[in-house]
This record gives sequence, structure tokens and C-alpha cells, in this order.
Amino acid sequence: MNRIPPEFIVHIPEDRTAQFPKQERDSSRILVYDKTAGNVVHVGRFRDIVSYVAGDIIVVNDTKVVPARVFGSRPGGGKVELLFLPASTDDQLTVLINPSRRLRLGMTISLPNSARFVLSDRNVDGGWSGTWSCDKTDETIESYLKLIGQTPLPPYIRREAQESDRTRYQTVYAENAGSVAAPTAGLHFTPKLLKELESQGSKIAKITLDVGLGTFIPIRSDDLSEHDMHSESYHISAEAAEMINVAREVGRNITTVGTTSVRALESSSDDDSQIKPGARPTNLFIHPPDYRFKVVDRLLTNFHRPDSTLLQLIAALIGWDGVNECYRTALESDFRFYSYGDAMLIV
Repeated sequence: MNRIPPEFIVHIPEDRTAQFPKQERDSSRILVYDKTAGNVVHVGRFRDIVSYVAGDIIVVNDTKVVPARVFGSRPGGGKVELLFLPASTDDQLTVLINPSRRLRLGMTISLPNSARFVLSDRNVDGGWSGTWSCDKTDETIESYLKLIGQTPLPPYIRREAQESDRTRYQTVYAENAGSVAAPTAGLHFTPKLLKELESQGSKIAKITLDVGLGTFIPIRSDDLSEHDMHSESYHISAEAAEMINVAREVGRNITTVGTTSVRALESSSDDDSQIKPGARPTNLFIHPPDYRFKVVDRLLTNFHRPDSTLLQLIAALIGWDGVNECYRTALESDFRFYSYGDAMLIV
């Protein structure tokens, strides 16, 4: 059974889960929560964010979602779905396969366009390692997925991926391919809105954290210390680190876009709260009551499932009273929830 924390007292009806994005990204809804005042101070459209973060350093995650979902067949014709995860070695790929029954070592799964995947090892997390090959000798797994793969939408979006999801389940600043889920807080930005922020003194600091399927793994234990937090890889350039460190030294506000950016910044900061550039893995699990943020103060985020590690991060920042206030207000204001839903800004 998934664990919904007893401190979270808001019921989110299933029909409030957004199944499609808004036609215009910045027409999504937003609420603004003031940590000092302890209440919601604004409810409006996402483009209203300019009034609150103009002049800030805005830290975004520029990872790009890979169309990693491919349909194939087992020997004998049984249909299966493969989800390709980031490679662990140069010659071994990791996949999740559904349904997972009747799979065995050495099995060859046939894929579209004369490609195949041979199972070589069963992983402890339920995935499979193996080798991918294609009769087209100049084809790479990257080019193959770009041509054949479908967008891996979250499980609570109960529909098949459409061609429009290839662009809409992607931020407008996505550059570095490597994720199987979007950093959804950034989905609301448009190029025009980013330019408007820059014209008012904001600077955009791009960092990269490749989002894995672990972001959807619910908490099942009453003891948070027993939750096996997934590991994700991140990279922060020297330029981005310097921009953020200098801003903090002079007291300039930093608005972090999304929980993925929070994990990267908090994981990369040293004892003096200085951001260290470089590429590293992180399995940092941020949750109340004891976590003390070293870098992050202001956060733009979407609304998250009650049983997720992402909601725990929000609670560590504003407390459960603040979380309940935000979710109650969102429900009363007809907000839409989760990946394709609306946003909140914590200042």
C-alpha cells in the first residue's frame, strides 16, 4: 500500500488529474505562497509570475525527455512494451518490460524497423539489461528512439501518448537528452515569457538533472528512512555555479524551477553553501522534519501526488500546514494537478 502522510489532509479527486496540457503554456494557473506570511497571497495565470521573480536568478533544468517507449514482441508473438532507461555502460542498455512474465535470459525481443533487444541479465529493481542491435548498421539507439519511440507519459496520465506530447511534454529550453520524465515545473514557460524576465533583469542559469522513473515510485513505508531513494545524475557547469554563488553572496533572490533543480543544487552545495560545479549522482531524499536547506529558498513547482517523495520535499520547505493551505486553495480555485497541471510559486 502506498503511504499518504497523515499530515496531508486534503483529498484530491482523481478527475482533477490533468490528462492534457493547456493549449498555451503560460495560460496555466499559478498560486503564490509566502513562507514568511504563511499563506497564499496570489491566485492567477502563470504569466503573473513575472511580478514576483523579475530580477531573480532563475535556475532551470535543461534535461530533455527521450522518446524511450517502444513496442515489440516476444518469440511466438506476445506483445511487450519496452522503456529504455539511461545506459549504464557503452554496450549494455537497461529497459523495463511490460508485461514482465515469461521473460528469460537470452530471449530476443523483436522491435520495429528490423531491430532487436537481447536480454542478458535481470536487475534487482525488476528491469533487464541487454544489447540492442539493428539491421541498419548506421542506426544508433539514440537515432532509433527518436524515429520509433513514444513519449513515456506518467502512469496517472491514462491515455496513449500522442505526437503532440513529443513537444508539449518538453520544456522550451530542453537541450540535453537523458530523461524519461519531464521536469514539469518548467513546462509553463514560453520563449516570450523568458525574454520578458530577462528584459527585467533576470538571468537564466541552466543546470541538468536526468529524471529517472524513480520520481514516480511512491513511498510505502511509515518510516521515511526505509524508503530507497532513486539515484539520478546531474551536471552543473562552472558558469552556472558561479552565477548562483555570486547571486547568493550579494543577497540576490534565486528562484529554483522544479524539485529536480532543488535536488541538484542541494546535492552540489558544500558546508559553506557554495555550489560546486561538476557531474555527479545524487540519491538525496529531502523530507521533514530535520532537513535544512543550504541553497534553495524560492521554488516554482507543480502539484505532486500525496504519496511521492516530491511532496515531502515541498513539506520540508514550507511545512505541512503550508502544503495543506496550497492544496486546499488549488482545489477551491479549480486547479489541475500533476505533470500537465498547474503550478505554485513559493517565495
